[in-house]
Amino acid sequence: MKLNKAHAVAAMVLALWGMPGYGQLTLNFSANTGAGLQFNGASDSFQFISNGAGYQWHITSETGGSSALNLNGSFGSGPFHYGPITITGSGLTMIQSATVTGPLSNFTINDGSGNLSGTVNFIDVETYASGSSGGMNALSLLVNLTGVTYSGSNPDLQLLRAEQPGTLDLSFQFSPGQTLTQLSTGTGPYLTSYSGSLVVVPEPSTLALAGLGGLVLLYLRRRK
Repeated sequence: MKLNKAHAVAAMVLALWGMPGYGQLTLNFSANTGAGLQFNGASDSFQFISNGAGYQWHITSETGGSSALNLNGSFGSGPFHYGPITITGSGLTMIQSATVTGPLSNFTINDGSGNLSGTVNFIDVETYASGSSGGMNALSLLVNLTGVTYSGSNPDLQLLRAEQPGTLDLSFQFSPGQTLTQLSTGTGPYLTSYSGSLVVVPEPSTLALAGLGGLVLLYLRRRK
């Protein structure tokens, strides 16, 4: 009988370990009025432009939380340079992409009295569908956002600090459409708005360990 209970405990722990993370937090953001994403023509670079208040974007909606709604943030440093453009496909299926070569960016979210901060490394920039839209896949919180610090009391920002890494994606759109080649010619600047999302998912191992503790206590109590 003891063996069967031990097997049951092991099976339940393994099931917990395989479960997806709980408490996913998604922060959706977009450029503030008067701010935007600027491409600098033949210099093969882009940068984030702030509005008069010094902020670049704000959190427009979120799931898994509510305390970060409407907070402002920014990507510091820049301009950010990119290398040779690679073209695949044609017409509506054409994708133009380039690797961002740096520099690193200072990432901040302001809670009204202080900042959450970190260092982000943008990975690539691309345009697609005949240049009508494009995006940057930063993969930043997962791989290339380091040293996230926060000493404030905002619950969502505390979760972001505690559960780093995560994922960060950003997209932009020009009307009429512009390819990356077009954005990399002339003197510019070519300015547009953008939006994105920041996602953190607590480690499932945390849930598994909590479940293990409860199951062990239950097992010992029954054994008594």
